[in-house]
Amino acid sequence: MPPIIPQVVGLLAVATFLLSYQQKKRRHIILFNVTSRVLYILQYLLLGAFSGAVLDVMGAVSSVLAGKKSSFTKRQQLAVLLSLNAVIVAVGLLIAWWNKSLLDLLPIAGVLLHTGAFWISNEKIIRRISLLGSPFWFVYNFCSAAYGSAVGDVLTMVSILIAMVKYRKEPAPHERETTA
Repeated sequence: MPPIIPQVVGLLAVATFLLSYQQKKRRHIILFNVTSRVLYILQYLLLGAFSGAVLDVMGAVSSVLAGKKSSFTKRQQLAVLLSLNAVIVAVGLLIAWWNKSLLDLLPIAGVLLHTGAFWISNEKIIRRISLLGSPFWFVYNFCSAAYGSAVGDVLTMVSILIAMVKYRKEPAPHERETTA
């Protein structure tokens, strides 16, 4: 397979991921995020970066559950989130141990931060917590030769920052400066 194919898939994943944080509604953020995760999974499989693929599968499951909260999930939100996170950590640690690679620990933190944010209802907090996950993915992607995705991680951080500015609340009238 030509080496360009995984990079193109990665760039498509990046574009979709960047668009996710430009969405105003929580459910749209999650929909775009899940779509990008599917593309990232394909890219990691094409590159042989299996820990990234497996952890992104788990991240996609967590994102879908966060987006489609059933009555059980709503009532047991903390238990479901903690259980999912425990599975993500356990699987991630098992993969890192199997591969004897500290690099494989980075996607664990990235997935926990990116998907954990979606269990929160406040879009501002979603963006803030997601921003923290991107540096972990950046290092993993760069070291795994997922260069398009590494560039995408930088763009993701910029995109989140833009969205944070774009959707910040207008200052209250008494907080605005007046020009006389």
